[in-house]
Amino acid sequence: MRFGVQIHVGRGLLRAAEEARRKRLECVQIFPRNPRGWHAAAHDPDIDAEFRRRLVEYDIQPLFLHTAYLVNLASPDLALLARSRAAVAADLKRAGRLGADSVIVHAGAHVGAGRQAGIARLAASINALLRARHGPRLLLENTAGAGSELAGDFQDFVAILDRIRRPERLAFCFDTCHAHVAGYDLSTPRGVKRAVDELDRAVGLSRLALIHANDARAPAASHWDAHTHIGEGTIGLAGFRALVNDPRLQHLPVILETPLKCPDDDERNLATIRRLVRRR
Repeated sequence: MRFGVQIHVGRGLLRAAEEARRKRLECVQIFPRNPRGWHAAAHDPDIDAEFRRRLVEYDIQPLFLHTAYLVNLASPDLALLARSRAAVAADLKRAGRLGADSVIVHAGAHVGAGRQAGIARLAASINALLRARHGPRLLLENTAGAGSELAGDFQDFVAILDRIRRPERLAFCFDTCHAHVAGYDLSTPRGVKRAVDELDRAVGLSRLALIHANDARAPAASHWDAHTHIGEGTIGLAGFRALVNDPRLQHLPVILETPLKCPDDDERNLATIRRLVRRR
């Protein structure tokens, strides 16, 4: 496993690359735009190329881009749907320029239109975005299953995948906090095995491209998405120890999206999860 965190790029990509090296990351995730808005800052092709070069030099690979939280590719609101598709299309292009492996997007919500309608709209959005045979992959992330959110249940992934025309460009991101609060209790080794087994039956672990390792502030099956530090939430160290030592997951990169309230929080969380890995 390769471990990394989400790095903010508000002060520039090159500073972000140096921060990633200072934190001894092995992989990294960034937002190419305001995570809670639509604005994407202007970018310089030379800076993009230098950022890409430095990540390769520092062996910080792969790079993942995460779309803004406002994006909803399943929305029945046609204006929001169009804006969401445009944002993800732009992020996919940027990912190609930065040498990113994939772009991560939340599965979205049907907002009262019904699960089947939401899945159909999400699949249509993905098909529109992945018309080209080549390019960065789109990673669909499971949700907390709150309200009308899709993909709190892994079976939604099955229904979505069945509708995709270029399945080779779609893969999945497994967020531990989201899964736990959606009802897949990850606090015990048995619970972790059960969740991974179900994900394998749903889409196959060969389609799993990334783990978001986040502890949860809320109880299992609460549908409340609130991340906390590794080992300090309701998943706990036992759950994460089982996860990072599952032999079926050893090839996967792991990104932490834990709180950053103190300057050394990222390093502390990385040290915690790395200590759980058994030496082979």
